[in-house]
Amino acid sequence: MSNPPTTPQPQQQPPPPSHTHRHHHHQQLLPTRDYQKGNWTIQETLTLITAKKLNDEYRTTRPTTLIAAGKLRWNWIEDYCWAHGCYRSQNQCNDKWDNLLRDYKKVHRYQQSRSSSNGSDCYWKMERHERKLCNLPSNMYGEVYEAVNEVVQMRYNNNNNNPSDQHPPQQQLSAAQSPTPVKIPQASPVAAPRTEVSGNILHCYKL
Repeated sequence: MSNPPTTPQPQQQPPPPSHTHRHHHHQQLLPTRDYQKGNWTIQETLTLITAKKLNDEYRTTRPTTLIAAGKLRWNWIEDYCWAHGCYRSQNQCNDKWDNLLRDYKKVHRYQQSRSSSNGSDCYWKMERHERKLCNLPSNMYGEVYEAVNEVVQMRYNNNNNNPSDQHPPQQQLSAAQSPTPVKIPQASPVAAPRTEVSGNILHCYKL
């Protein structure tokens, strides 16, 4: 006597792949950075200014290099700063540069105005409360002023050059291989900078 026919059982489908796990695993592979917080040191500030100067130079002389490589300006500046011991984010660098440029303009205009006035003290000979009364930054070091001045001067000179001049693409500037900024010892806030620039230069940077 034959056995009664059995009804075939439906095959159990395997569970769908876990996107959550894969996404979590992918997140673990992404590099993370622990950004420094708080006030900037003079060395961090000088590193940022060096990065901005180099980036401006390469964006001017090699306009297709960074853009073609997908390197945004402040991403590159952050990478440069990290490669040289300044552990700040691109947003921190951007905000710090805006503040530096704003302070530079105030000090520059004051220095220009005092040259035609009587009895006005040099910014670096003023006390903090005197600077605040004149709506000036409370403490801008001479080294920082000179470093920002170099960036502004370079932009001014580039703007006066023929804008139609184009340079062939060069090898991409690597943030990690860029020149290391020279370490400058902490300076006295009363040390006056050695250079001054024309008031027309201020127009090359717009806030």
